[in-house]
Amino acid sequence: MPLSQSLNLVEMEFRCSECGCGFVKPGRWFKSAAQHRCDGCHHVTHLTYSNKLALFDKYAKLLSTGSVARADAA
Repeated sequence: MPLSQSLNLVEMEFRCSECGCGFVKPGRWFKSAAQHRCDGCHHVTHLTYSNKLALFDKYAKLLSTGSVARADAA
């Protein structure tokens, strides 16, 4: 399943599995990123395709219910 182009501009939050510290990036960043180093605890999280699918699925559902706004909707 491909990652949706419609979520490229949506700001998404991902939380560190070690300390729970969150960071926000647009969907297009998550598509190309392979890993992220937490600003809080410096743990490196490998952003697997499974992680990305789960994140994009979560935000697709939120977008369909109107719970999240697209960055280009303004």
